[in-house]
Amino acid sequence: MSKLNNKPNSVRNKSSIAILITAAVLMLLISGIQQNYARKQIRNNLERNAEMELIIKAIDVRHSLEDVSLALRNRSWEFEQYLPYPDSLFAVTRRIVEENPNFAGCCIAMVPNYYSEKGRLFEPYTLRRGEVIETCQLASEEHDYSINKNFILAAENDSSFWSEPYHDEDDPKVTLITYTFPIYDASGDMAAIVGIDLSTEWIGKLLNSRHMFPSSYNLLLSGEGRLIYRPDGEIKHKDVDQIMGLVNDSTAKHTVSASGLVTIFSFVDWEDHTKGSVFYYTPKSLSPWRIAVINYNDEVFGPLIKMGWINLLLTLAGLLILAFIIQHSAKNLSELQQANLEREHIESELNIARNIQMSMVPKSDTSALREDCNIVGLLEPARMVGGDLYSYFIRDEKLFFCIGDVSGKGVPAALVMAVANALFRSVSAHEANPARIMHALNEIGCQRNEQNMFATFFIGVLDLPTGKLRYCNAGHEKPFAIGKEIKLLPAKPHLPLGVMDDMIYTAQETVLQPSESLFLYTDGLTEAKNESHELFGLKRIEKGLQDCIENESITPEKLIQTMTHRVNGFVDGAEQSDDLTLLAIQYTPQEKPLILYENLTLNNKVSEISKLNAFVQSATAALNMEKGLANQLKLAVEEAVTNVIDYAYPNGTEGYIDITIEADESRIRFILRDSGAEFDPTAVSKADTTLSIDERPIGGLGVLLVRNLMDSINYERTEGKNILRLEKMYKFAVH
Repeated sequence: MSKLNNKPNSVRNKSSIAILITAAVLMLLISGIQQNYARKQIRNNLERNAEMELIIKAIDVRHSLEDVSLALRNRSWEFEQYLPYPDSLFAVTRRIVEENPNFAGCCIAMVPNYYSEKGRLFEPYTLRRGEVIETCQLASEEHDYSINKNFILAAENDSSFWSEPYHDEDDPKVTLITYTFPIYDASGDMAAIVGIDLSTEWIGKLLNSRHMFPSSYNLLLSGEGRLIYRPDGEIKHKDVDQIMGLVNDSTAKHTVSASGLVTIFSFVDWEDHTKGSVFYYTPKSLSPWRIAVINYNDEVFGPLIKMGWINLLLTLAGLLILAFIIQHSAKNLSELQQANLEREHIESELNIARNIQMSMVPKSDTSALREDCNIVGLLEPARMVGGDLYSYFIRDEKLFFCIGDVSGKGVPAALVMAVANALFRSVSAHEANPARIMHALNEIGCQRNEQNMFATFFIGVLDLPTGKLRYCNAGHEKPFAIGKEIKLLPAKPHLPLGVMDDMIYTAQETVLQPSESLFLYTDGLTEAKNESHELFGLKRIEKGLQDCIENESITPEKLIQTMTHRVNGFVDGAEQSDDLTLLAIQYTPQEKPLILYENLTLNNKVSEISKLNAFVQSATAALNMEKGLANQLKLAVEEAVTNVIDYAYPNGTEGYIDITIEADESRIRFILRDSGAEFDPTAVSKADTTLSIDERPIGGLGVLLVRNLMDSINYERTEGKNILRLEKMYKFAVH
């Protein structure tokens, strides 16, 4: 029974072996055919590539020679300029050689008897010998340049030309070529022939700058078949003499390329019998020079032979490779699953980063701010995270706000955005001048900015009691002011942040009227594109804002809603190409009827404080204010007035302090005005009460006391006056 079962297995094994042998034979035949075909293709490609290399290098040499000749002709004015000063021509030749490391020498062969005082022959000459440059008067009776072939040709033909290569008289190993051109004096007569000597070493290095194969090299030959240049150092297979012999051997078998431009012949190295091929070309532009390139078969066909062995090994190891592929595929599947997990992890982290970024943006909750301003913002990154930002907060009766656009998108821009947001809040905590805030942000942004990232930025500071808006723009889009009509706020053309660390920023001012709104945006709005790649543009923004005015609805909510609807309808589902940020601010001051208005003017003397105390006490009594609160107000106002006396007026200077008390049924406001030196108490750093008295710097405690006693403190410098407002909420009691 077992023999019957083994028979089919034996048949199957034999069939499998036969199939494997048949497959192996077929694979070998296919491999042989492929090898033969590939060899022909490689040979054809070698011919085309060699021809292309020779043509390109001929063009390179021609262009290089033309560049040299053009540069020298362009400097002919320098020779002509110094013709009246024969001794200065030595310096001219020396300067030409010093400025051109490839020049072996430069001479000015004057027309015989041109300078009678110098004799019949005069030839200033500068020669480069290695690192040494020598200058001399070369002409003599033994060296009569007037009978030199190059001088005669240039003089008779009145033209410039390159000479045939020749060996240097002082160093026969050096081959030179000379560019000769005539120089004319102010009368238009030929005055001299200038000759520039160049070593063919320079041309040879240009020819051998790149090759198809590591052992390939180029030779430069003259029209008579003489060797002009061969590469320095040891050349693989010392066969230059053999190749030169074959080039000049009319009986050797030479073939011509398909284009008819290149002559080809093969050779076998005399020493190690290595085979190779020579391609040489006589370009018309360099005639009668020839350029040859030598390639070796072991490099040309070596990869093909190696591939043949590899194919054989792959055929014999097919089953093992198949098993390896299966195993590798399983591994790849596992890696793919791992990559998916990592991608999901990255997406999760990006979601967290997006949530963190969005949490840094203020929530559009006007109840958390004040009743005299309404703010709504929108930020939609083009990716998970973006480089746009907006921020706002209220300090000392002032609304600080900003909007910015960091160059680029994604995580790098988001990181810069986070830093800019933090810096804005940090600097604005003790500075109310938008220009100085912008300067601080730019100074920090330029430090270690190795990625050359920058940000457009707009900073505004709105004084809520007066509606006075001070702002500074750093390359950002101009905001719109919307009231009875729309207008662009004028903005000076400052550079964006992070471009120049010494950029000077200046602030501008305007006044917002009650119910007037500001609309700020990034270029993600103006440059939003639809499917036809049209831009949303400024005119569509103006049209949307005008419609809001006509509908008598310029609230921030309506402005943002209208503009979002318009831009979404315009792009009509096209992919968002840039971060989009909108910010709308409406100034809505609330005027309540006053139940108390009192005014007092004091001289800047400490003795006047008693009048102040009586004045405040009278006002708080009129309001039926609780005694403890009245004492707090008296202490705060006294401290504020004392600050004015100490800092606004220098010792010995007379001045005044005007104090106004305004009160409605929910708040009392003290307004201090003086015409002394500018002094902003809100900009004074808060005193660190954790330090000892010895360690604590002078100042800051008074401001800290006023801040703790009052609900808000506001400072403005207007028309040469300091205006300080102190405000406190209270509950009016009727008796």
